[in-house]
Amino acid sequence: MKIAIMTQPLGKNYGGMIQAWALQQVLKNAGHTPVTIDRQYEEKNAIYHAARLGKRTLQKVIGRWKAPINFERHLPSILLHTHTFIDQHLSMSEPLNSTDKLREHFEREQYDAVIVGSDQTWRPQYSPNIHNYFLDFLTDSDIKRIAYASSFGVDEWEFSDEQTRLCAALATRFDSISVRERSGVELCEKYLRVTASHVLDPTLLLGKESYEALYSNKEIPRRQGIYTYILDEAEWKNQVLHTAKQMLGMEHYNNQPKVSMSSMSSNSPLDYTMPSLESWIKGFADAEFVITDSFHGTVFSILFNKPFISLVNPGRGSTRFNSLCEKLGLSSQLLKVYSESSVRDLVNGHINHCGVGDKLDGLKKESVFFLNETIKDNTC
Repeated sequence: MKIAIMTQPLGKNYGGMIQAWALQQVLKNAGHTPVTIDRQYEEKNAIYHAARLGKRTLQKVIGRWKAPINFERHLPSILLHTHTFIDQHLSMSEPLNSTDKLREHFEREQYDAVIVGSDQTWRPQYSPNIHNYFLDFLTDSDIKRIAYASSFGVDEWEFSDEQTRLCAALATRFDSISVRERSGVELCEKYLRVTASHVLDPTLLLGKESYEALYSNKEIPRRQGIYTYILDEAEWKNQVLHTAKQMLGMEHYNNQPKVSMSSMSSNSPLDYTMPSLESWIKGFADAEFVITDSFHGTVFSILFNKPFISLVNPGRGSTRFNSLCEKLGLSSQLLKVYSESSVRDLVNGHINHCGVGDKLDGLKKESVFFLNETIKDNTC
């Protein structure tokens, strides 16, 4: 079957890219032909760009803007490694930045099915157009509509009244709906008036061997120590790392830009350059211990059987961490605030990786079965 996949724009986030790749791999392994839809934000007009440059110039003069004024001009070099991964490993549509272009693309390509997911595809503030992720552009009633491991990101409802009304109507047209978090099941029932299944993120449907193959033929130096993948800096997270380093007698390393694009705190474009996704994955394989505040950082700590501390990140959605770790019996690895005694307990603790693996295998079978059966129904 020819299957379209709707996910958030790719390139700036390792977790987003690797879940997109994983879902394609699972579908390819089942004999399908997947294409990820390259839904981009709509183009801004010349007046907007001129106003933005003017505002940044003024901020630069008074010292409130440190990044290059026309920062977007540097994005091709900043995102070179991540876009290379996308070009080499993902089947993508052409860039589509409007509902009309989406509609035209689907009418032309004649997909058999469309899957919305995974990652935070149903979080309005992260979406180019939340209605598109409920497939408002589809006019062909025969196409199979599936949501696989879609996520609201949080356990609170963030949709406006109008978004709720429109998306609830669109949700009833789906053939099957599954979500990544237990809380998502409840949100679907309460606000969208639909029934949803609880499944695994697509990254967990593959074994670590699939990810090792991505970097096995690349010359990526081996690193040792504590691997950190921190998306949002905070002093309490630094305290966790400091305590862990003292206890383990190790240094730490990461695989992130020198400066985050969210901070815009450097004038050098090179400081924002994202290292390759392959080296990001290998960072987990090399690690002796992992400290992360990322959902997918937690996922890869689990896949590579690493001792880890997961720093719950409420701003990005803590329900994701809770839902996964509860299922695998790993809730004790979650930390919400700094406590020296808690960090010491986690560093000295032991994870029963065999037990976690057994639970994961069972959940994986259920999720793969759900996905395969949902798609197979289209051929009946």
